[in-house]
Amino acid sequence: MIPGGREIAMETGKLMEEYDVAIWAHHGMLVAGEDFDLTFGLMHTVEKAAGILVKTLSMAGAKRQTITPEEFRHLAKDFGVSLPEKFLFWA
Repeated sequence: MIPGGREIAMETGKLMEEYDVAIWAHHGMLVAGEDFDLTFGLMHTVEKAAGILVKTLSMAGAKRQTITPEEFRHLAKDFGVSLPEKFLFWA
């Protein structure tokens, strides 16, 4: 979709009803939170994680260390966050 257009705005709105972060290729990241600090912190965390993934894949060509879906479930429980199951599996 073209950045800045009506179509991407409508699709982003739909995503933001369910998620706090939407990322569009060739456009950027949109983040929502309860206040500025939480929103900025979430944005920074997502950006940092993406940077680590890009660097890791560029050096090794494949993920070398992984966290299992069950370990992610435990982390989510410990931190009191909701983790959609569909995000636990990545090819």
